[in-house]
Amino acid sequence: MSVHPRTSPADPAPGDTRPPDRAASFATKMAFYRSQHTSRGIRLTHLVGIPGVAFSLPLVAARPRVGVAMFAASWALQVAGHALFEHNRPALTRGPLTYQLCGLAFWCEEVAELVAGRGLGAGPGDHG
Repeated sequence: MSVHPRTSPADPAPGDTRPPDRAASFATKMAFYRSQHTSRGIRLTHLVGIPGVAFSLPLVAARPRVGVAMFAASWALQVAGHALFEHNRPALTRGPLTYQLCGLAFWCEEVAELVAGRGLGAGPGDHG
């Protein structure tokens, strides 16, 4: 049994910066998502923004003013992170449902790293 991520003809070649095809494996899409979130700044904005969006959803129904404001602020924080730190478009624009799931998985990875004492991840796009 292989422990390597499954690949398909739809998976991009290594080093390809284009988003994967819709038929690509989730592992491939997750790798693309990670490649679009490399700096500490983007990781921090998403560490706050992703749960902000999740917590705002029930509030939209229960307390619309608060919920809508929290939802908009959480998304604005994440979009600002892309503009300021990564200089790219949010992955969500390339596949809303799949990349929402990637975002949640990414957030869980980041929290696990923090809990393990390894700090907020940083990649080649990190500037401090």
